Amino acid sequence: MDKFLPYDDELGLLIQARASELYYRMRRINADTLGMPPHCLEYFKSSHAGRLFFSIETSAHLLYRSIKMTGKDPAEMVMMDYGAGVGALYLLAKMTGFKKVIYNDHLEDWQKSARLVAEAAGIEIDHYLVGDIEESLADLERLGLICDLITSRNVIEHIYRLDLFYNAIHRKQPGALIYSSTTANKYNPASVVKHRLWHRKWEKVYKGKRLVVIQWQAPGLSAAKANALAASTRGLAGEDLKEAIEEYRRSGKMQDPSVYGSNTCDPSNGVWAEHLLSEQEYRNLINEQFYRLSVEAGFWDTHYASAYKNKLCRLLNRKIRRGGKTALRLAPFIYVIANPRENVIHG
Repeated sequence: MDKFLPYDDELGLLIQARASELYYRMRRINADTLGMPPHCLEYFKSSHAGRLFFSIETSAHLLYRSIKMTGKDPAEMVMMDYGAGVGALYLLAKMTGFKKVIYNDHLEDWQKSARLVAEAAGIEIDHYLVGDIEESLADLERLGLICDLITSRNVIEHIYRLDLFYNAIHRKQPGALIYSSTTANKYNPASVVKHRLWHRKWEKVYKGKRLVVIQWQAPGLSAAKANALAASTRGLAGEDLKEAIEEYRRSGKMQDPSVYGSNTCDPSNGVWAEHLLSEQEYRNLINEQFYRLSVEAGFWDTHYASAYKNKLCRLLNRKIRRGGKTALRLAPFIYVIANPRENVIHG
């Protein structure tokens, strides 16, 4: 079997050994017998069990990179996997020997499913938390836990107010390295095209939802004006949407949705349909007085059924390893890393 990590230092060998063990444990799990809700089961089978090597490989790389950045021994570290769903990251983290591993998701169904998977794999997670970032931070405070590392995979592209997300973590867990990965890579032209089509699809749904809010809040508007207002409020949710509607009623002023590019979000909960952001846009949202931000390239899966596809992905990975802007343009996902200024290791 291929290696999960190319690194031969002590940490790399440790994570490689645990990743191999996790791979064999998870291959023995019959997910259909665990009792997961259908939507969680379908996601687990398609995104993790169906691509098991890559799921564990990406988890191994994220853990290796983030632990190295902290300069700490994992046995001394507390880690929270935020928005963990039913992935492999929280499982591998526990097997790697973190002092504490905290699982989080904002929905109870996913937490229950994650617990079932962990139990089937024979892995005991220290704490399971359900809720958004503010609720999770309050739970950490209640438990007396100080995180060294907060991770996420394919989560930050959905968070409505990333500025509030990072500010909340800084306020409650100021020493935590926030290490995230996302497939919403604005530097990859193919990813941009895919996401713009995705945004167009979901905007048809979300615009209809905004129209319902507009018709309830401003019932006297003509159909044409309501439709124009719905189009202009793309990217707004909750109180922001209500305030924009009220502003239009007072002054006739409409919002400019072009500031969001093609991005759109669910107006009922603010979940973005995979928000595409550049490094500069992340910098505008993350307070650089508190964090040193960096964006790095991920890598391609080389364990597809197609030998030709694997050969192409290996070629792309070799080019990505050379670094620079070309790496970001070729990568299928990126890492967005917010390192607390006090944690930055100077060398």
